[in-house]
Amino acid sequence: MGRTKQFDRTEVLKEAIQLFWKKGYADTSLSDLEKATGVNKSGLYSEFKDKDDIFLEALKLYRETHPGYAVLENEPFGWHNIENFFKANMTCKGQKGCFLSNTTREYSIIPQKVKNLMEENSVHIYELLLKNIKATGTKKDPDLLAKMIMTYAGGASLKLNAMKPEALEAETKAFLEMLKN
Repeated sequence: MGRTKQFDRTEVLKEAIQLFWKKGYADTSLSDLEKATGVNKSGLYSEFKDKDDIFLEALKLYRETHPGYAVLENEPFGWHNIENFFKANMTCKGQKGCFLSNTTREYSIIPQKVKNLMEENSVHIYELLLKNIKATGTKKDPDLLAKMIMTYAGGASLKLNAMKPEALEAETKAFLEMLKN
């Protein structure tokens, strides 16, 4: 008979998210994960295959629970959802930028399964942005606008690593106003 698990998987992943977000994938060791989660290596290995699996599952949980993604699904669709998407990405539990966007800095070294998740996420966000843009009735090319917003969002997320969210708010507001007009 096996031992009873002494930890909550979701809580472990929440701690892992904060650690990976702060240190990045490459600079986070299994020892760091043990300290942050309070779960020893054997416990982590019994729940997850390896560090790559912990990272992948942490990104999945982030994607499922981050309010920035949910606001893009609110009806009625439109610019207000896109504005709220940016607001949510600027206020992330004391962390800087978006966890997924920050992960792109390590794209060359992250496991393929994580790259696949990131690509799926990009497609999903693009589709949500497109739906919101089309709902505005804009005369501009919705496809191009969605791609521009994604590019800006990625850059803004990285910029948040070096500045306060308030400093980026005016830039984001001006960017969105340019797209609307």
